[in-house]
Amino acid sequence: MSHAKNGTCVLLFAALVVAMVFSSCQAADYCHAIVPCSDETCSNYCQKNNYKNFQTYCQYYPTCCCRVPDT
Repeated sequence: MSHAKNGTCVLLFAALVVAMVFSSCQAADYCHAIVPCSDETCSNYCQKNNYKNFQTYCQYYPTCCCRVPDT
């Protein structure tokens, strides 16, 4: 029974690593401290930096990140 659990853990870990590699290849995050970090202030920051097709999120308050897809 423990061999099955170990195999499952290894498989899940491998899937996680693959997902992280592929997601890092598809987009770039540009982060900067913005106070206060909100949807509005973060979006304004990304627009002022001329990022295109970006998604915003606040990370480790007060850090604003602009996620830009690779083209």
